Amino acid sequence: MIKANLKYPFIVLLALFSVTLTAQQAEHRALQELYQDVLQPADPLLNGREYGYYFQPRVSTPLIPEEPYPPASVLIRQKLYSNVMLLYDTYKDLVVYYNPGNLSHNVPASIIVNRQIIEEFTLNLPSGQARFRYFSFMEDMEGMLNDGFYEIVSEGACKFIIKHSALKKVQDGAVVYQYKPERYLISQGAVYRIRGKKSLLEALSDRAAEVKEYLKRTKIQVGTADKEQLKGVLDYYTVLKQAGG
Repeated sequence: MIKANLKYPFIVLLALFSVTLTAQQAEHRALQELYQDVLQPADPLLNGREYGYYFQPRVSTPLIPEEPYPPASVLIRQKLYSNVMLLYDTYKDLVVYYNPGNLSHNVPASIIVNRQIIEEFTLNLPSGQARFRYFSFMEDMEGMLNDGFYEIVSEGACKFIIKHSALKKVQDGAVVYQYKPERYLISQGAVYRIRGKKSLLEALSDRAAEVKEYLKRTKIQVGTADKEQLKGVLDYYTVLKQAGG
């Protein structure tokens, strides 16, 4: 009888412990929600670290586009934010939200947008409208590139992407950032940097003869062609693939 009676206090203690633990978990969740609502801005564009200007804008800048900043857009969690000032740091691969009007509300004028929540963003550049997306490349992919934001020009039978980057140099005692866009094709499970006709035909090797004839007919010089001209070549390649399998 004594052993049987000892079970009940143990059960009661276990029940009390469970209730206490549940209450603590609920309190913890409530504190998390309070932190999200009060301490963190609801606007995802404002929910990031302050962007520090590590360069001298009047000397050289790695940011695109340059002033005056044209309106941009960004897609975050399936919500499109239009007519916002976005800048892309081509040296550090960062997306920066610029809004000096927030200074009066104790919010930094330039904020780094968390790349993990960005689905894609669009900038208006001198070369035209540019749509960017974050790419993660498989380790075993031939010609693998570094993960980061790339402009997507074409997504037909192969992907045509551009990496907007900057090289840091010292000229006349001053640090300058040299803008350096590089064009790539993701084709047949590999990445090819497109420098001229030879590398383009290598990337499109399964239709090289037809593409070569198209380049001759249209008089497109791959090395100096703009992105719209190259997109036209790749659209033609896609038609060939769809027709011939």
